[in-house]
Amino acid sequence: MGNIFYRIEEDMKAGRKKKACDRLRNLINVFPDDISLREKLGQIYYDSGFLDEAGKFWILSESKNSEMKKAVELYKNSLGNSGNAILKDIVFRGDKNKLSNHAKDILKELESDSLKKVKRVPDFKRKQREKGNYTESKDSFLNTVKFCLVIGGVILFPILGFVKLFELIASLF
Repeated sequence: MGNIFYRIEEDMKAGRKKKACDRLRNLINVFPDDISLREKLGQIYYDSGFLDEAGKFWILSESKNSEMKKAVELYKNSLGNSGNAILKDIVFRGDKNKLSNHAKDILKELESDSLKKVKRVPDFKRKQREKGNYTESKDSFLNTVKFCLVIGGVILFPILGFVKLFELIASLF
């Protein structure tokens, strides 16, 4: 994981903030319980001038300065202080029990607001990928044969057309 942080730093130094943000988003998807990743991404957005987007990633963090508080408030206001909209936007897929008390309280507050206003709470399951556990479909042989026939037809029809054209020209003379 240290190699990824090195790449993020190199991207930032080279001015590739979008690439650095993409890398951090991927890390957040892999490690959703690590709030420090969200803080780093929020800082990149804040430095770039996207205060509401910074607030989106800082909402679960304890405010360390007035800029963080202002960005979080701006973010909440941009979504109309709707707990449901905020939960759908931040898409927290991690284990709530691994979060700090502050983050748990924020999520509980947003969930209760969502339940009160919309009568439901959006639930996001952790993405699970099993590497190397894929099986080929049973009709893969038939698909291969069909593909070969189509490619053969695409190649053969123009060739046959030219042969017939030359036969026609030869019969005229």
